[in-house]
Amino acid sequence: MLEKRDYYRLPWSMNDNPIAWIEVTDICNIHCEGCYRQYMTGHKSLEQLKEEVDFFIKWRNPDNFSIAGGEPLIHPQIIDLVAYIAGKGVKPVILSNGVALTPGLLHELKKAGLAGFTLHVDSHQNRPEWKNKNEKEHNALRQRLADMIAAEGGLFLIFNSTVYPDTYAEIPEIVRWGQANLRKVQGLVFITYRTATTEDQFATDQKDQQVDLSKLSYTRDSFHQHFITAPEVHQIIQENFPEYEASGYLGGSIRHDSYKWLIGALVGNAHRMYGSVGKKTMEFAQIGHHLHNGRYLAYLTSGRIGPKIFWLSPWDPAIAKARANFWRDVLRHPGRLFQDIYVQSIGIIQAPDIQPDGRADMCDSCPDITIYDGKFVNSCRMDEYRLFGGFVSVLEKEKQETKANP
Repeated sequence: MLEKRDYYRLPWSMNDNPIAWIEVTDICNIHCEGCYRQYMTGHKSLEQLKEEVDFFIKWRNPDNFSIAGGEPLIHPQIIDLVAYIAGKGVKPVILSNGVALTPGLLHELKKAGLAGFTLHVDSHQNRPEWKNKNEKEHNALRQRLADMIAAEGGLFLIFNSTVYPDTYAEIPEIVRWGQANLRKVQGLVFITYRTATTEDQFATDQKDQQVDLSKLSYTRDSFHQHFITAPEVHQIIQENFPEYEASGYLGGSIRHDSYKWLIGALVGNAHRMYGSVGKKTMEFAQIGHHLHNGRYLAYLTSGRIGPKIFWLSPWDPAIAKARANFWRDVLRHPGRLFQDIYVQSIGIIQAPDIQPDGRADMCDSCPDITIYDGKFVNSCRMDEYRLFGGFVSVLEKEKQETKANP
């Protein structure tokens, strides 16, 4: 059972948040199950994107820009946008499925100032050449992309994947692969799948008028399986990798007991992981980065941190435990004293959860807010604004019948 007192509540807020989420297009070259963006407008102009960058810098105080879509790599001016963001002194990070990534494009993006990638790879993306392959088999695709980016050098890399009921048990395979590629992969993120169903639910807009729920891309006709939660993802990782423990979190916007973001970081070398950073180290990283740079921290530019991480042992029991495991390992294998120490983050995101009153429990201080019509909107629900003018309420059909026939 997770206890919030054991973790550091990330100090992010609406106007002081390390992440700015900018969507350059709603066109994509594949279609992932559960995707919350559908084609309606196409590519944004570079001028509009520059205005959004400036808006974020004025009102958000970001440490990085998550350049998303759609698929951002197919935007014809993606290199120009990366250069513009880098010129503002903020880290540009591209969120991509990797289909359009080539060594040549990769080189040009790095020259423009790209800081790194978050690549989405999982077995429900309907990639033609990867159909019917499980998550372990998809590690070959992750490896190919990781090798390409490592060959270019100087870019950090994170892989994320959506967790479905049928892929939950495969999470350890992805973590195991990530640890085997500690030098190339700085982090992993697991996002729990959510959907609304037209069979059991209906939706109303802000005027309490019923709308067509099937117009949203993240609905299905029916779904009767258990939705995976963030604590369950944490549990299966910890059962298979006991050295893992989260250190920071964001709660929900409605429920006091929900974990919307759980963030941890393993400490180790190419041979083994020694432990995780604790809540005190997470607090030190956030507050220290803000004091030094005026911004909170979302991405480390390099996972190679060295033994200086163990200097925090007097203040952080988790680091002290990792240091003890390190020295025990060195006594058995003296040569490991001189090997590099890395941190590799593991993030867990629990998608919006519909409550009995129709509202969605969102991420408190949402890190992935984007811009729509001159204001901040949760990116995962922006299509509700685009289709219906604002957030919709989703209710069980039986409640509608009860209301009509009390």
